[in-house]
Amino acid sequence: MNLLKKIETNESSDLLSDRVAKRLRDEITSGDYAVGEVLPSEHVIAERLGVSRTVLREALARLKADGLVSSRPGRGLIVVSNTPSAVLRLHEADAENRAEVVALVELRRGFEVEAARLAALRRTDEDIQAMSQALEDMETANALGEIDKGVEADLQFHAAIARATENQNYQLFFSFLAELLRNGLKVSRRRSARIAGRPLDAQREHRAIFEAIRDEDPERALAAARRHIDNTEARLQDRFESRRD
Repeated sequence: MNLLKKIETNESSDLLSDRVAKRLRDEITSGDYAVGEVLPSEHVIAERLGVSRTVLREALARLKADGLVSSRPGRGLIVVSNTPSAVLRLHEADAENRAEVVALVELRRGFEVEAARLAALRRTDEDIQAMSQALEDMETANALGEIDKGVEADLQFHAAIARATENQNYQLFFSFLAELLRNGLKVSRRRSARIAGRPLDAQREHRAIFEAIRDEDPERALAAARRHIDNTEARLQDRFESRRD
């Protein structure tokens, strides 16, 4: 603990978060925590390691991106995997970097389009209820101009689709992907909110995906998901172009 306090005063927040993330990652992957186990509260972990809550949250975001832990409402952080990843290491796109943002959209296209098709084939009534609730939450957030809540509802919608695939790999990868998307979505939504009709366009696209999955129409779900990602890329490209004018 004293070592980590010393690091905090002599290194940047990012470097310290990396060290804290490595410490926690090692604890999880060494078997200190079982899959499904709830981690101690942020307060307890921060106090044990002698770091600030801000530094700890940055470290936990890295563990979420690694697919090791996931936030569950009312329960806190849950261990979803205690196996070290030897393959996947991606980083959040810089919201001001066109190439990085578009590259992430391209990754979403390959993943979310097929997820929607599988969800239409395998969804349960419970899955449909979760998607419907997320859509309702998005509509409410859009109406009230609550950007952050709208982004969380958006991610919950796509998380419900991933669960509906009944493929754990899709669920784990979306948990990883969501951490890469969250901040960029917030930046994009704040800018889109200034353009009349933009939030409604995205909402209609989400509803088209939902209706196709609800109707168990995999080809329509695939087409709707592809259209949503294509339009998302077009909106982002427009945003970058408008900044050049």
